[in-house]
Amino acid sequence: IYAKEKDPAVKNELAKTIGRLTGKAFEVKEMPSRRSFAIVVDNATYRACKESIEAYRQAVEKDGLTGYVLAGDWQSPEQIKAQLGKYYRQKALEGAVFVGQVPIPMVRRAQHMTSAFKMDQTMSWRESSVPSDRFYDDFDLQFDFLQQDSLQPLFFYYNLSGRGPQEIGCDIYTGRIKPSLPGEEGYAQIRRYLQKVVANKAQTNRADCLVSYTGEGSFSNSLSAWKDEQVTLNEQFPQAFRTAETAKLYMFYMYPETIKDVLTSELQRKEVDLFLFHEHGVAERQYITGNPPAMDEEAYFTDGQRSLRSLIAQQVRYGRFAEGSPEMTNYMRRIEKEYGVDSTWTATYFDPAIRLQDSIYDAAQGLLLNDITTIKPQARIVIFDACYNADFREDDCIATSYILTEGSGTIVCFGNSVNVLQDKSSSDLMGLLSLGCRIGEWARNVNILESHIIGDPTFRFIGEAKPDIDFYSSDPAYWLNKLQTAPEYDVQGLALYKLHELSYPGMPELLYRTFCESPSYMLRLQCMHLLARYQGPLYVELLKMGSADPYEFIRRKSIYFMGKVGLDEFIPYVVKTYMDDVQSVRVLDNVSFVAGHFDTGLLRQEFAETIDKAVYLHDKQAYLTKVNTMIERGEGMKQSCWKLIDNYLDPKTAKSWYPNSLRNNPYPQLMDALLKALHDKQTDAAFRVQLAEILGWYVRAPRRAAIVQACNELLADSATTDPALRDELQKTIYRLTAYMK
Repeated sequence: IYAKEKDPAVKNELAKTIGRLTGKAFEVKEMPSRRSFAIVVDNATYRACKESIEAYRQAVEKDGLTGYVLAGDWQSPEQIKAQLGKYYRQKALEGAVFVGQVPIPMVRRAQHMTSAFKMDQTMSWRESSVPSDRFYDDFDLQFDFLQQDSLQPLFFYYNLSGRGPQEIGCDIYTGRIKPSLPGEEGYAQIRRYLQKVVANKAQTNRADCLVSYTGEGSFSNSLSAWKDEQVTLNEQFPQAFRTAETAKLYMFYMYPETIKDVLTSELQRKEVDLFLFHEHGVAERQYITGNPPAMDEEAYFTDGQRSLRSLIAQQVRYGRFAEGSPEMTNYMRRIEKEYGVDSTWTATYFDPAIRLQDSIYDAAQGLLLNDITTIKPQARIVIFDACYNADFREDDCIATSYILTEGSGTIVCFGNSVNVLQDKSSSDLMGLLSLGCRIGEWARNVNILESHIIGDPTFRFIGEAKPDIDFYSSDPAYWLNKLQTAPEYDVQGLALYKLHELSYPGMPELLYRTFCESPSYMLRLQCMHLLARYQGPLYVELLKMGSADPYEFIRRKSIYFMGKVGLDEFIPYVVKTYMDDVQSVRVLDNVSFVAGHFDTGLLRQEFAETIDKAVYLHDKQAYLTKVNTMIERGEGMKQSCWKLIDNYLDPKTAKSWYPNSLRNNPYPQLMDALLKALHDKQTDAAFRVQLAEILGWYVRAPRRAAIVQACNELLADSATTDPALRDELQKTIYRLTAYMK
């Protein structure tokens, strides 16, 4: 098709798709310099907000983009995607925003594109699907329509298809402006918000004031994980670190009794440009802190009673029993016995005054929707490194409240529509924002399935000069020059990503050399991300170096990825890290997590020998016992999975949760057993599909080429007729070959 195609725009898209699927560079011609932006809106919202939308379009045009309004009675996401594709090919479309009631794609069978979402897809479709606008902004991804939701007609369910790529590479950026109120009240929200955006675009503002907050439970409350953010943010937003007031990094430890008041005050500062939250969350709440430490006997007593009441309330909330039921009474007697307390401790659950106190106490530990309305946050960009805070399928969510609250100065938020992994980098390439790049341009290069811009995706600060970055250049020489001459580390990181996309020869050596030579935490991290995509010995060497890197996150992920690779030559580095890096809780957690991924006999031997030589250990036997217990847990999990896979013809195997646990634990030692079960035509049909999907998680396995070969053989076999299995086999091939450059 590429060879015969005459339309230059179509040929361009074919070239990019071929490059993504094969890893081979194809000529991609430059797009026109004047790029465009689409405002996609439903007809009712457009009629009610026409003047505000037109003012927004004009403001976007003054900012350098040709603006188009695409208003319609949208019946499906396919309609919108077709229009965006057309404007992308013919009008050099750069991005789009969805205003009002625009269809929401609910994506299924694509959990490998999320950072953490692994919900059982036999559960409610609404809850086990990912609301994702990657349907709209990555034109290469292919989807199979399933159904429209009968109760919530904006929801359209799709399976990700094996016909297209299995990794995200956004062609445009997108954002959402969705009202939280119905009818005229919702239209008023949109008009007010767009007026705020237009007024902001008339101002000039640098990214020179930031606040970051890390809540309880984030990064296992590790101070060694938290402290490095000062280094990375200083790399990315150097202008903010000129005074104590313009760069503030908080952790929940600092003000255990009053942290909500502290955050309220910070959110109300009009000079704050960027506010980052690392916390747990749901759609309607930010979990910012937990119980303050008790300092006296009375406080311990009060906390103990409150904790028991919370346990009882949790059981009621989960539907385990009804209030006042005999089952509830039995539960209360059981926990009294378990904790050694009398009935006066649990009886307080029924006291209305105490319930009110508990409610107030609980509310003080989080930021709720009504808090946002009261606070009227002023930070221009708010980034939520948290679960569900940007869940736009709900009538309202935290991110929406930040931008739409009357009196709020917040222009745009970036957050997640489902749960998100804590052990991921939430600030990759974020320094592009300080240079004056649009938030959409940044997001387009770092998006995962669940990440979304809530608000105006064209928002940008002004840099010291106009951003000298051509995001759309396909000339390797251009990006090599950026890598060698740009003073900003995130521009160098972007250059590496672009060279990778262009299949530039010599990338493994370039990435490894950059990792070894660069003083930048964030640039070294980008090298780690990218080198995983290439075959050869250099990734193994990088992980060994990474286990001793000064950046805690690189150490943490090096240990984690060592387990995914599973080579026994990593064992000395794993042992040394566990015994030396004792203050890095999150790193040690990863050692425990990956222990079963190695030859545990060799791991025990290495630990025993190293412990024997450790003169600083007071009780070597106790330490060795603790280590062996950790290893046994990892080995026990592996053996349980192995036993089930070996008995793959037993009907109980397919119903067990152990096989699915291999998605997070792709033990290299189980690969042959998985392939055997997959190849056997007697294996349950649904279980074969599951096995094919599990093998797709072996992206870092040294023998991943053998999995690809096995999948290709099955596809070539005329006996492989199950469409679901063929689709999953193709997905796994694409997933693994993306890591086989």
